[in-house]
Amino acid sequence: MDAQVLPPQDWRGNRFLQGIAPDLVERLAPLLTRTEHAAGEFILREGEASDRICLLASGSVQVRKGDGAALGEVAAGGYFGEMGVLSGAPRSSSVVASEPVVLWSLTVDALRALQADTGTDLLALSARAQVGVLGERLASTSEVAAQSMRERMEEFRMRVAFGNLFSNVILMLFVYISALGLLRQFAASAGSSTITTSVLLLAMAAGAAWIARASGFPAATFGFTMRRWPWAVADSLSWTLLFCTAITLAKAALLQWGPGYAHLRLFKPWVSPDGLGATLLAYALYTVLTPVQEFIARGMLQGSLHKMLTGRHVALRAILVANAIFSLSHQHLGLGYALAVFVPGLFWGWLYHRQRSLLGVSLSHVLIGLWGTGVLDLASVVQG
Repeated sequence: MDAQVLPPQDWRGNRFLQGIAPDLVERLAPLLTRTEHAAGEFILREGEASDRICLLASGSVQVRKGDGAALGEVAAGGYFGEMGVLSGAPRSSSVVASEPVVLWSLTVDALRALQADTGTDLLALSARAQVGVLGERLASTSEVAAQSMRERMEEFRMRVAFGNLFSNVILMLFVYISALGLLRQFAASAGSSTITTSVLLLAMAAGAAWIARASGFPAATFGFTMRRWPWAVADSLSWTLLFCTAITLAKAALLQWGPGYAHLRLFKPWVSPDGLGATLLAYALYTVLTPVQEFIARGMLQGSLHKMLTGRHVALRAILVANAIFSLSHQHLGLGYALAVFVPGLFWGWLYHRQRSLLGVSLSHVLIGLWGTGVLDLASVVQG
């Protein structure tokens, strides 16, 4: 930020100078300093020394307190910082540029020089003339503070609601994984295991749907929306093609240079040992149940985390945590398989965050799964 003293042309009409004699106003010209600030830049910080009054020439600023609660707005032609200068106390709040602004600063030293030169206390003179302005500012500050409090209370309510929703889904996942661990011992074949898993997944999806409905949030909150669906489909197909190309090249490299994998073929569709019927049934169930998985992993878990978390990188943290839970839900298929699904899960988490719709991510999940299993047989790679 550069500061420079210029012949002032855009400060004479500032409200701070209302009621001040024109000849005294002209004496301010060499004492003012012009500065420019970008949107989001702090102009004054809470706790700093109160060393200047700011006359806002263009743009607008927001007055904030402590953790960022908004106290008020100041528009072009207004001013701020005079209360700290008048009291001599440190700044009681911060001022941040809401948009690019130009302002003129009048320092405490400049005010003293003016008083020594003219015998006039400009701050006291202006304060008497601005009693009405100060009243308006206090009223505006109260309203903004009240609105800020209402917004923060609503944000807190939303976090609590999504926290309850998230907790219920985690409990259902625990029941689901525990049931799979028990029923797996009684599965006599790959086909029966697939059917058992599918039934449990449908039961969990029904429970998740009930929880989502009971929450009172609209369906779009959980990704059930057709908004911009042509773009979502096209976008998903484009990124899915790139992903499938990447995993194909990765397997080819592994077969070429990885010890112990030379006996595998690049393209080898998975076939159930129970025959063609079981194979087709497995692929059909996968296609039908994949959107159910996405509803739970992305619509429920990732979406809830995104609403609950605060701080930096909220979207990334929501994707990572939801995907970790998604990976854990595949532990019944083996540790290697659970770790292997983590990578595409990150991709689908990013895609859901990008589109905010289950349509595109479910389509991508189906296509990548069918390519990875039905064409590349990546399960054979995971199993070594």
